[in-house]
Amino acid sequence: MWPCLVALLWTSTASATGWRKLYAKEGVTVTAKDRPGSDLPILRGVGVLATNLYLLLAIVDDVPRHKEWVYRLETSKLLSRPDPLHARAYLRFGFPWPTSDRDGLIDVVVERRWKPHHELWITFKSAVDKRMPVQPGVVRVPRTLGYTRLRWLGPNRTHVVYQIDTDPAGNLPRWLVRWISEDLPLRIVRGLRKQLVRRSQHYVAFSRVWDPRLTPQPDAPADFPLRGVPLETLPGRKVTPQPVKASTGP
Repeated sequence: MWPCLVALLWTSTASATGWRKLYAKEGVTVTAKDRPGSDLPILRGVGVLATNLYLLLAIVDDVPRHKEWVYRLETSKLLSRPDPLHARAYLRFGFPWPTSDRDGLIDVVVERRWKPHHELWITFKSAVDKRMPVQPGVVRVPRTLGYTRLRWLGPNRTHVVYQIDTDPAGNLPRWLVRWISEDLPLRIVRGLRKQLVRRSQHYVAFSRVWDPRLTPQPDAPADFPLRGVPLETLPGRKVTPQPVKASTGP
């Protein structure tokens, strides 16, 4: 959702599309694109994580546990989930003194695509909810828009793209903008990797519902690519044996 899968080192190499490379570390490359009127640039992180796609989805889906691994996230609440593919969440971040904490609400939508690649798109945007009014001393983030794309590369390899465009509201000091862009993302990456180890056994039931290697998926087409997984091992998959040509002799 909010967390950036990113790292540490600032550079200023501009591209033809307006994106510039910020840093590359620990297997993740981050680029940024300035948006007029915003203190923070649009951030995009790209990398490959040595873990299963559905374990990553489970960790992202488990909103109440986000505060276990997202740096400076003080509150994470799931407000509603009308179905497995839609959710609304409330998040509050503790900002360094003398700035005020930030909070916000986001609507999340999960879309699974089977072809030409097996991948999940998790899009999110700002929401308004009367159940969570603005609190004294906390700045409500007025705008957040972004997505996470998880692409299956193998049973334990996932290509990740994360992009976020957010307006933190208020005038932020230059040192804080750099902190958000550099220090915070690196800490989040490390936190995510620790969470993958710490909670990997916690999501067995979740994986059993979502993972096509474990359970036939009602939205799956008759054939779809799943790199590194033989077709005959998928539950519910019928593999038609190919006829053997008769030998015609030498």
